Amino acid sequence: MRLKKADRLRLATLVTIGVCATVVVTMLSLLILVDHFATGYAKQQAYERLQQLSWQMRDSLDRGITRVIDQTRVVADLNTVRDANNPDEIRQIFDNLQNKFTNYAWIGLTDPSGVVYAATGGLLQGVNVSERPWFKNGQQQLFTGDYHPALLLEKKLPEIEGNWRFVDVSLPVKRSNGEYRGVLGVHLSWEWARGVADALLIPADRQYQVEVLVVRDDGMIILGPDYLQETKINTSSLGLARSGKVGAVSEKWPDGRRYLTGYSQTGVNSTDSSLKWSVLIRQPEEIALATFHDLQQQILMVGGGIGLLLAIVAVGLTRRLAKPLDDLSAAIMLQNEDGMIDTIPILDGYHEVHLLSMTLADMVARERQHVIHLRSLNENLEHLVLERTSEIEQKAKALEDSLAQQIMIQQRLQDSEAELRATLQNANDAFIAMDQDGVIVDWNDQAERLLGWTRNEALGQKALGTMIPSNLLDGFQRGMYGFPNAEKSKVINRRVEVTAVRRDGVEFPVELALAAVPLQQGYRFIAFLHDITERQLQQASLKAMALRDALTDLPNRRALMQKLPESMARTKRIGKPMAVFFLDLDGFKGVNDGYGHEAGDELLRTLAQRIVGVVRATDTVARLAGDEFVVVLEMINGNADALEVAEKILQAIQQPFALTAATLTLSGSIGIVMYRPDDVTNPDQLITLADGAMYAAKKMGKNRAVVV
Repeated sequence: MRLKKADRLRLATLVTIGVCATVVVTMLSLLILVDHFATGYAKQQAYERLQQLSWQMRDSLDRGITRVIDQTRVVADLNTVRDANNPDEIRQIFDNLQNKFTNYAWIGLTDPSGVVYAATGGLLQGVNVSERPWFKNGQQQLFTGDYHPALLLEKKLPEIEGNWRFVDVSLPVKRSNGEYRGVLGVHLSWEWARGVADALLIPADRQYQVEVLVVRDDGMIILGPDYLQETKINTSSLGLARSGKVGAVSEKWPDGRRYLTGYSQTGVNSTDSSLKWSVLIRQPEEIALATFHDLQQQILMVGGGIGLLLAIVAVGLTRRLAKPLDDLSAAIMLQNEDGMIDTIPILDGYHEVHLLSMTLADMVARERQHVIHLRSLNENLEHLVLERTSEIEQKAKALEDSLAQQIMIQQRLQDSEAELRATLQNANDAFIAMDQDGVIVDWNDQAERLLGWTRNEALGQKALGTMIPSNLLDGFQRGMYGFPNAEKSKVINRRVEVTAVRRDGVEFPVELALAAVPLQQGYRFIAFLHDITERQLQQASLKAMALRDALTDLPNRRALMQKLPESMARTKRIGKPMAVFFLDLDGFKGVNDGYGHEAGDELLRTLAQRIVGVVRATDTVARLAGDEFVVVLEMINGNADALEVAEKILQAIQQPFALTAATLTLSGSIGIVMYRPDDVTNPDQLITLADGAMYAAKKMGKNRAVVV
């Protein structure tokens, strides 16, 4: 007999429709999300790459100009250039420099009237260049001239591809006696900038039409593709670069194409006179994003293929999963003559179907065996009594085993107690046990060595009176006997550093860990003591090192800011003024750049010794940072005393410094601020005022002291 099937959709059909719909929606959503985020990521990557190239080009140009300025200064400071009366000697120096740095198109020295006295290759010697901008602007200070065409040298220099274009650097030259000699001028060939741009772009960048443009302040392109050379532009990226910003934008250029353009500006971070050029790195937008568009098409194709494949797999998998259920349904519909289900097959398709088929088969089997189970009830009852008797015997045996285990645990506790006592006796820290009245009940060997009393002498004694100094005794008694309010105690269940006393009366620092152990009646106090004398000595040594300058062994800024309030307090108490000097070397950066930081460090150590040798032993000399020093003079009569000491320091600085690398002569600038007993200035304000006075001294010509 068969049960009638209902006219309903099959499970396989429903699951197939649902899985296919889920796959389609999931793939579409995934493709949309990937396309959205990939677009932004691709453009951001292109922006960052162009912006990075712009930074690298900007930094290369800045370093190049700075290098030329530094080398020009070094040449101007050479004794031969300053004092030689033979132009051939000077020209030889210039020719050597030009041979070493081929981008120097021309180097020349004029006399005070503007006539070229010596030059590379003898070019323009004897020619009056007094009307040239590099001469006019370089008579008083360092001058950097912007990109310009060659005038006097165009036909005298070797022929090159294109025309000669220069960037000028000039500065005044003085003889050793301070007399004005003339102007040193350097014409840097613009081929230098082209070389920087060529080195910046790798072949892959050129293949993908990445272009470097350097734009002068008037909008003229001074470096770029040949068809844009020396033409003017006005783009959004140029405006952003001129405002000092850095970044990248997408914009439309005059040729009608859209470009991704990275932008920055030179000379922003330079301390010397520098040139403001806008650096633009551009790439056609369709080329910059070409890789992304290819990837987008591949994603669409692969996504569609994966979606179709998943749909096919889902249909096949659904039919495979539904087949065991169909077989089980067919088996349930078959009944025998008794109206019972005949047999339920055990299916091994997957866990749920297997479990369901086993459950149904078990139900059918149990129904058949129900009568057999009733008949065998008496037999099972007797068997059950035997099982219960066996269980009781097993529990009795388990109880005996438990009692034996309890005895074993007690023995282990006794062994652990013996081990603990041996551990305490041989511990590295002193161990002291006291009852709730403070009487010592245990005392290990380390306590004997640390405090000097033997165990027999210590037992039965009051612990606080034995090891705590009398002046601290009251505080410890309050801390201990305030127990059981241990949370309010300052010593119970805490690690504290205290002073202990040995049997011979010597006091020493220890770290004390004191705990209270509750007993059935009262408490027991457990104390561990550790000698921390060596640790405190190390901490004191480290604190002293933190207040010293590692290079000069003078007090550092932290030490100065600790001593300065003390000096101010003494000034108010004694009633005599105090002076604070802020000293800075003139031209110290040139020492580091010209001879290396080792020479600079050697000079600073020598300078520190000279300053200390000038002032009194009671005065304070500190190094803040670099070549900045602070001197504090206490108990002086007024400005005259401060200026007298400052003059001695300046004279000491002017003495030649015989360094390992060279012998140098420098000067210094000193700012002085006076502090009087009725002043309300704080230490930070004193340092700031002295610093400002030092800068005022530099502006007034350096090598002097200014009092505010």
